[in-house]
Amino acid sequence: MRQGLTLVVWVLAGCLPGSAQTRLTLKEAGSRDSSKGYSPSHDGQKVVVRGVVNAPAVHFPDYSLLAMEDGDYGAVIQMAGANTPLDTFHPGDEIQVQGTVSALAGMVVILPESIDPVGRKPPPVPLDVPVEDLEGYRYLGRLVRTEGRITDAGQTGPGRYVTLEASPSYKLFIPRAHAWPTDPSGLRTGDKVQATGIGYQFCSQAPYNRSYQLLVHDPGAIVRMEGSWLPPPMALATALGVILFIGFFLWSRERRLRNQRETLRKTYQLGEEILGSASAYEILKRIRESLPGILGVSRVRLYVYNRAGKTLEGVSDGAGDAGAISLATPPGGTQAGAVACFHYRALLVIPDIDRSPFPITGAPGEPAPRSLLFVPMLAQGEVTGVLELDQDDRVREFSAGEQELAQHLGNQIGVAIRLLGQRSVQEQLFRTEKLAAVGQLISRVVNELQTPLSSISDLATRALEKSHGGSAEREVTAIASEAQTAAGMVARLVSFAAAEQVEARPVSISDLLRTLIDFREGDWKASGIRVKDLTTREPLYVLGSQGQLEQVFLNLLVHAEQSLADAPQKAIIVRTSVLAKRLLVEIAFTAPPISRKVEETAAVLGVTRSVIAGHGGEVRLIDKSNTDPRFEVELPVIAKERSGAAGAAASNGHAAAFAKGMTALVIEPDEGAQRQILGLLAARGCRVIPVDNADIGLDMAHRMRFDMAFCSVHAPGLNWVELSERMQSRVGGFILLSDGYDAELSADFEGDGRFVLAKPVQEPDLERTLQSLEPPVQMARNGAA
Repeated sequence: MRQGLTLVVWVLAGCLPGSAQTRLTLKEAGSRDSSKGYSPSHDGQKVVVRGVVNAPAVHFPDYSLLAMEDGDYGAVIQMAGANTPLDTFHPGDEIQVQGTVSALAGMVVILPESIDPVGRKPPPVPLDVPVEDLEGYRYLGRLVRTEGRITDAGQTGPGRYVTLEASPSYKLFIPRAHAWPTDPSGLRTGDKVQATGIGYQFCSQAPYNRSYQLLVHDPGAIVRMEGSWLPPPMALATALGVILFIGFFLWSRERRLRNQRETLRKTYQLGEEILGSASAYEILKRIRESLPGILGVSRVRLYVYNRAGKTLEGVSDGAGDAGAISLATPPGGTQAGAVACFHYRALLVIPDIDRSPFPITGAPGEPAPRSLLFVPMLAQGEVTGVLELDQDDRVREFSAGEQELAQHLGNQIGVAIRLLGQRSVQEQLFRTEKLAAVGQLISRVVNELQTPLSSISDLATRALEKSHGGSAEREVTAIASEAQTAAGMVARLVSFAAAEQVEARPVSISDLLRTLIDFREGDWKASGIRVKDLTTREPLYVLGSQGQLEQVFLNLLVHAEQSLADAPQKAIIVRTSVLAKRLLVEIAFTAPPISRKVEETAAVLGVTRSVIAGHGGEVRLIDKSNTDPRFEVELPVIAKERSGAAGAAASNGHAAAFAKGMTALVIEPDEGAQRQILGLLAARGCRVIPVDNADIGLDMAHRMRFDMAFCSVHAPGLNWVELSERMQSRVGGFILLSDGYDAELSADFEGDGRFVLAKPVQEPDLERTLQSLEPPVQMARNGAA
């Protein structure tokens, strides 16, 4: 009775619609519906399937899988969790599963309600399938074996993978829950392997007809069949390309470094040659020979700053005069660029002259440049000139490295030109010292000659009185005349050689020049030289030494006379003019260019410049190709009505008497301030040596003794604080020239022979300073003695 009741219950339960279960084959259970993106055809249905387990369960962090097959098709059972009853089943177990059809990332799975063992069969044998045939549903859930060459390997969150070469590529996936060595079997890219596992699919988005892979339970199921003797062709090509690129890069780098080393070697050699050059022309010659090879330029020009003329003087190449460029009104062409570079104190690059702010044309007989580079030549913070580099044949962008190299060479040229100037000053100082020694020798000689000449003159005068009307009158008259001439010459030698004994007096330059013209006129007429006297008839007075000024102008006139020896038209023009309380004397002569001897002219200027500087003035030679050469002598002039008072002021008073015969060094870069100080000191009978640089001043202080030194706070070179300390033991007094009255500066600096004067220097302030200087100067003189 009870058994019959149980059978009825099962029959009634089987008849209920909600509990109906469909028995399907594994092929039917794994079928897909293409109209729904290849999702399972029986998705959500309760089914009963039967098959043989073909591999141990595979565990993932959140679920486990068990594969089975029926000989033709396979299926996969999914259960939640890592620890499930699926581990109780082993390959060869025949099972019946009741559950619901579902999908896991595109893979058809069965979610079991019950799994019942049915029996035991031999474990399924792996089916050998080419890797290309695994792309499809046919072998999903089946135990298969395939071969391929490894192209990639990596790791994701769920586990590790190995990619086989195929189209598309095929993955071998090993879940993280299973052992996976760091380097499984020594596998690497390019190895050919054989792998055994379950056909599987992991496709996260529809349509679910892609992303097939082999699910490997044991890493040992991946066996290397042969090593990678050669890399894949793509890898080989890539490696070869990388090697070629690295080789080309290293070759290019070595070539570039070799060129840089050669350029640096040439640059260092050129720098040494520049610093060892004896003249600006020699510097130009050196850089014209070397720079085309170093910077690849076509032409080089050099401009040197003329402080006196406020111009840029083009250095001549020996073929002619390069001319001077006015900084106030520059001409057009490349010279305008040189002036702009000088004013801005910075590199000026013009890659293309067609877009240049300056209209540029080539010099006569030369092509117009295509690109230009102007380089300021800096030395101790001052611009000494401009270096011009031209490129004729092409438009060129000068690189940053080329600009730095050009600036380095420009600075070396600036230093070399500054050294040439210092050398010139040192040579001038040496000549001055020699002249002083010669002057002392002449003074001793003429002092010995004065007595016998005076006696001869007296005896000749007395003999002339006694022989009046006699036969010897003519001879005695000649003796007396020659004796007077000799005495006059001796007096002139004394006045010129013994400068320290000459008192500053008003000298009429107009009368002095007319006397010299009359003195030389006879010789000039004999030589065919025509003289044009354009001096003013009004007396123009200068405070100084009559004999020294006379000797200066006589030297200049004689040099002009000698320069006219080969001139077809021989003429000398002497002109005087006054501008801003400065007397300008011009001596022009018509000498041909071939007779202009630079060395002789420099010697004449060297002898006269120190004398004129001692009188608060300056002398210069203006020699341009389109005009006649001329000497210009500039001196501070005093008014006629003040000439007597000026002479008295220079000779009267305790301070003036003390200052007379002193030697002063003036370090002042500003020409106006320098001339004003020179005039004040020359009016008091001081010998003055002006310089515009502190380093030159210190060098001169080492070579000769100065009673006092005036130094501007803006003097370039050594700073005035260190300069005053180094000069303290070499000068009696050190006077600092400030821009205006500075009480704090005076309080800090003055004392122990140091003073502060505000510019422009006022005569009362200078008088007080000279009076205060007497004790330290006398002490320094006594120490020197």
